[in-house]
Amino acid sequence: MQKELMTPAAILLGSLFIAAGLYLGLQRPPPPPALPSASVEPSTARAGALPATAGAPAPSLPVPHPASVGASPVTSELYKRVEGDAAKGLEGRRSLFVKQCWEPSLRKNPAPARARYIFNMTFDASGNEIARGISEVRGMDRPDAAQCLRMMPLELVVPPPGTRVSVEIEMTLP
Repeated sequence: MQKELMTPAAILLGSLFIAAGLYLGLQRPPPPPALPSASVEPSTARAGALPATAGAPAPSLPVPHPASVGASPVTSELYKRVEGDAAKGLEGRRSLFVKQCWEPSLRKNPAPARARYIFNMTFDASGNEIARGISEVRGMDRPDAAQCLRMMPLELVVPPPGTRVSVEIEMTLP
């Protein structure tokens, strides 16, 4: 074979091997046989008969979210209480936010003079902050200050709500 034809032939042969491997490797095995459903009536279970729907696939049940398993529902009063406590905690840290994040950012670039952030915080049942996200409001954003705020440790504590609660709080700096 000529040298000019070796490269296209190698590409074609390699593509065939890849296609065959994908075809054989991605084929699904046959589904397992259906198990008898748990809704078998005691009278038919004793007789050894299965209900007429045993061969049909069982309807899918909703899977609870891991955060909601074993947790009581969050009421609007509880949400408002935790939101208020978290807002007070953030206001108490405003001077720290301004000193550590806002002032260095302002020295680098004086515009904009104010920035608005939305704090998305999650507290566990004992009231400890376990997660925080900080979003910037378009037109009033300072990405370097926001990144500094995101890097601050999770230290905010609210009175124990008894369940996991997520709140959103808006804050404008300075």
